[in-house]
Amino acid sequence: MSTSASDIATWMVDIITTEHRVGQADMVDAIESKFGSEWIYVGDSGHPSIDRAVLKEFRKAHRGAVKWHREDLAWYIDDEPEADPAEPSAAE
Repeated sequence: MSTSASDIATWMVDIITTEHRVGQADMVDAIESKFGSEWIYVGDSGHPSIDRAVLKEFRKAHRGAVKWHREDLAWYIDDEPEADPAEPSAAE
C-alpha cells in the first residue's frame, strides 16, 4: 500500500495531539524516518522541510485545532478551554 500526503497529515495531527507540542525539525525527522525522504525537501532557507502537499492536507486534517508557534518553530494543541463570555470568571 502506498502512503499518501493525507495519510501523513493525519499521522501528524495524531502525533501533535498526543505530544501536545512538536517542533518542526523533530517532525521533519520523524516523517523522513517513518515515510521516506520523498516527503521532505530542502527549502529556500537550506533547511529540510515537509512536502507542500503534506502541509496542505495537514491544514485540512486539523481544521484549526493545531496552532503554529513561529518563534519556537513548533506546532501545538492549545489545552486551555475557551472561556464562555456568559459565565463569570473565578476572579470576579
